[in-house]
Amino acid sequence: METDDSLSVPHAEVRGGARRAGENGVTDILIVEDEPDVAQALRRMIESCGDYRVRTIGSPEAAEEALTRNPTDIVFTDLMMPGMDGFELTRRLNTIDPDLPIVVISAYSTLDNAVLAVKNGAFDFLPKPFRPDAIELILAKVDRDHGLRRRMREARERDPDLLAIKGDSPLMQRLRDWVRRVRDTQANILIEGESGTGKELVAGAIHAGKGPFIAVNLAAIPDTLAEAELFGYRKGAFTGAATDKRGLMEEAGGGTLFLDEINAAALPMQARLLRVLQERKVRPVGGTAEIPVDFRLVCASNQSLEDLVRAGQFRRDLYHRLNTLQIRIPPLREHRQDIPALIQYFLERYARAHGRRARRFSAEAMAAFMEAEWAGNIRELENAVEQSVIICPEGLTDIPLAALPPSLGGQGWLFGDDDMVGIRPKTLAETEMEYIMAVLRQAHGNKAEAARILDIGYKTLLRKLATATPDE
Repeated sequence: METDDSLSVPHAEVRGGARRAGENGVTDILIVEDEPDVAQALRRMIESCGDYRVRTIGSPEAAEEALTRNPTDIVFTDLMMPGMDGFELTRRLNTIDPDLPIVVISAYSTLDNAVLAVKNGAFDFLPKPFRPDAIELILAKVDRDHGLRRRMREARERDPDLLAIKGDSPLMQRLRDWVRRVRDTQANILIEGESGTGKELVAGAIHAGKGPFIAVNLAAIPDTLAEAELFGYRKGAFTGAATDKRGLMEEAGGGTLFLDEINAAALPMQARLLRVLQERKVRPVGGTAEIPVDFRLVCASNQSLEDLVRAGQFRRDLYHRLNTLQIRIPPLREHRQDIPALIQYFLERYARAHGRRARRFSAEAMAAFMEAEWAGNIRELENAVEQSVIICPEGLTDIPLAALPPSLGGQGWLFGDDDMVGIRPKTLAETEMEYIMAVLRQAHGNKAEAARILDIGYKTLLRKLATATPDE
């Protein structure tokens, strides 16, 4: 079969070898299949799922050559073909563009073939005969996965510092908007929020690379050393002071000084810090002369400073100096709709770092993530994802619940290759429905909220729920 030239796509800007899905409003798909009837049947099913422009080609060798000239967004390739098979084509296309989603299709839908496809870099495995709901689910997965990557790349190109603040919920969007508004001022900023919410990342986004960024965790510095670290010292000021040393406030000159856990500062340190903010000068320990300093101060606290002021544990005058501008970072439980995107980001990051091919979590694992309390917020979520990536045996398409930490209902380090025996791979429809029900529980039965979190239409959600059995 020859390439369907009537559906050929003009060459577009190439990033890493291929355009990303939907950047021009239409997703381009290439089917590599040596049987014309099968290729046309798959083409019709794909086109019925949405706004897709589909072309077909009859041999893997021709497909490899065509994709070097004319990139596409998604590839569906048959497994068993004359000459090069689908596994080899997947490996080769991954060298052209490691991020290109490749779906291997085969009538030999064994677990071994599915696992081998993913090991060779496939995004997913589609068994024959084709089912419209399975195709629709795969396309939705590609759209979510690469839509997230596209938004991250656009954010990086537009503003690399804001990329650190992840999440598309209204709360996170408002937080990024607030950072944009305040970052060009020199006013002191106070960031409050629970541990693990990303206060230092927000401080870095406010700083935006303008001069040095000096971060100091006051809870990690003994009171006896805090003054010497911040203000510097002169030779002979105390035992061990063999030379003069510039303080961190001097080091931050022309940039940002970030004082994390300012609530841990002792009252004497609070008094000295207040004087620095008033005079914009520091006197090194053991010194006699004051040194001018010029930095932008950003402080963070995991407790309410206002409450500490009322309790007599924090100076009121210093509090009012610090909070010229104030922002509260919401805990993860207040923007749970960001959990799937955060999980996918951390999964991709740690799969690369640890040389794993895991691409997603199972529906049971995602349900556990969605329902957890996350007292440690995003930091705890990140640690759980990294642990799961490391613990999960290679070869599974999805990371199962058993690979999660015990705190999330998994087996943690006790889960091993032997536990894979007897695991029945779920159908795509089962996986989708389990995840939908988990999100619906998280939304307390509110279907409109669940549809928003799932990023699908309300009617689409109702249609999918109508296909579930009464037990579901």
